[in-house]
Amino acid sequence: MNRKWIGLAATSLLVAACGLVAAQDKKEHDEPETPLGKIMEKVQKLNGDMTRYVRNAAQYKKSQKDLEKAALEFAKLAKESKKFTDPYVKNVKDVKEPQKKWDDIMDAWEKTSKDLAAAVAKDSTTQKEAKELFQKVKNTCADCHTVFRVEKEAF
Repeated sequence: MNRKWIGLAATSLLVAACGLVAAQDKKEHDEPETPLGKIMEKVQKLNGDMTRYVRNAAQYKKSQKDLEKAALEFAKLAKESKKFTDPYVKNVKDVKEPQKKWDDIMDAWEKTSKDLAAAVAKDSTTQKEAKELFQKVKNTCADCHTVFRVEKEAF
C-alpha cells in the first residue's frame, strides 16, 4: 500500500519539476533581443545549412546553387553586422583599437563570403575547394567571437 503512495508522490514531484523547468526556459526566451543577436540567429541557421551543403561531393553538387545563395546572404549579413558595435567594441579588453579590429573582422567576413559565393558559382569548383573556402569563412567567425564575445553582465 505504501508503494502506491510513494509512486504517486514521486510522479507528482516529477511533473512539478518539469513545469518549473519549462517556465524557466520561457523566461529566458522573453529577454529583449539585440539587433546583432537577430542577425546571429540567421547566421547560425545559414552556417548549419552551408555545413550540410559542403559535407560530401554528392551533396555539394546537388546544392551548389543553394550554397551560392547562402554565401551571398552571409556577405549581406556581414555588411549589416558592421554597424552594430555597441556594447561589443566598448567592452572589449586587451585590444588597442577595438573599432578598427571590428571593422577588419567584418570586412574579412564579407570578403571570404563573397569569395566562397564566386567560387561556388563556377561549375569547375570541387567540393573540397568549396569546403576549404567555407572553413575560411568560419575562421572569421571564430576570430570575431574570440575577441568580441560579450558576457551577459556587460549589457
